[in-house]
Amino acid sequence: MTLIDLIDTFLNSSKDDWYQISTWGYGSGPSYRNKFQFFEAYRGTENVLHHSEHSNTASFKPNLSITIAWGLSIGDEEDVIDRSWAKNNPNPEPGKGHYLDFFYNNSLVFRTSYCSVDGGRCEIPFPTYDISQNVSVPQKYYEVIKKFNELVGTSFFDAYFTRTGITINSEEWPE
Repeated sequence: MTLIDLIDTFLNSSKDDWYQISTWGYGSGPSYRNKFQFFEAYRGTENVLHHSEHSNTASFKPNLSITIAWGLSIGDEEDVIDRSWAKNNPNPEPGKGHYLDFFYNNSLVFRTSYCSVDGGRCEIPFPTYDISQNVSVPQKYYEVIKKFNELVGTSFFDAYFTRTGITINSEEWPE
């Protein structure tokens, strides 16, 4: 299986093809998709080992060699995306960046990111800026994040994406 095959399998799947496991909240367990960081100083405390992890995982039922995990914050959990495209929503608070990881045979084979906007109600692809500060995303990246929204139950992705002002371009993705 190639990376393009994996992404196409994801794009051609339905929500019913995925077995989702929430790994946060009462009665849940760990995702086993961890990130540990050592800080010599962290929020006024010395020598801190900080732990974070993906909050959700899903297994592709037709081929259990394929799994995804999402929710791990990009950078510090308090980092926000304070850009107009991320704040043009009913909840104007800045967005938050997260990773969407693709695994094959339990190996991380692809990582992309998304911005959670409107208080976590929708996931938006991160745009690139051109010389005129116009924002756009490659078509395939747009499709992956749109499919991801379908998987997690967001039904208004198109409306959210339209509000961002982000356009779709024809660049190759993934590179």
